Amino acid sequence: MSSTYSSAADDRPIFSAEAYDAVEAASEKQRALYVPSVLEHAAELLTSLWAIGGRHSVPPAQWSWTSDMAEGALDLAACPYERDLETERTDAKVASLMGYLFGALVSEEIGLTAQLGARRNSVIVDRGPATPRGGQHGDSDLLVAIPNDGGWFLAFRDTHVRRMPVIAPASPAGAHQVAEAIRAFVHGELGDVFSR
Repeated sequence: MSSTYSSAADDRPIFSAEAYDAVEAASEKQRALYVPSVLEHAAELLTSLWAIGGRHSVPPAQWSWTSDMAEGALDLAACPYERDLETERTDAKVASLMGYLFGALVSEEIGLTAQLGARRNSVIVDRGPATPRGGQHGDSDLLVAIPNDGGWFLAFRDTHVRRMPVIAPASPAGAHQVAEAIRAFVHGELGDVFSR
């Protein structure tokens, strides 16, 4: 099993390329978008589980249900980011996260057109020519938000009852990763994730 190692200095996980590929494939079957840091966390967990199996003479190649194991590792890694919080985020924290998201979305690096929502608890992102159709008439802009008691989500602005979870940390770094996922969706790189 080949491994991708990172130095302890940058506090990045250690995981195998096979584990990353397995959790990435598992993520493509889920009705959610996963940012790289969550995929890496799941891959690190799966790598550890496979290593434990190896110490018991059960290599990953002998596990016919490894895809289920990858989905399980992905679910475990996602839990802290998508479930209701024990303590709700304050409105100020939500507004701060929206500020980070907005800044990342309109940055030169990502380059989308966006505006803060009326109550500063969401960001409205203009669709692009390759954005999958969605909303009441198929041409709705996007709404991205994080509620006080849950995780990030993406929706079409005029029908935001149908939400696509974006599994990412509730942090400035997480907001940047969410912005990168939204850029990929706007440019049509992810396809119609709402049809999963």
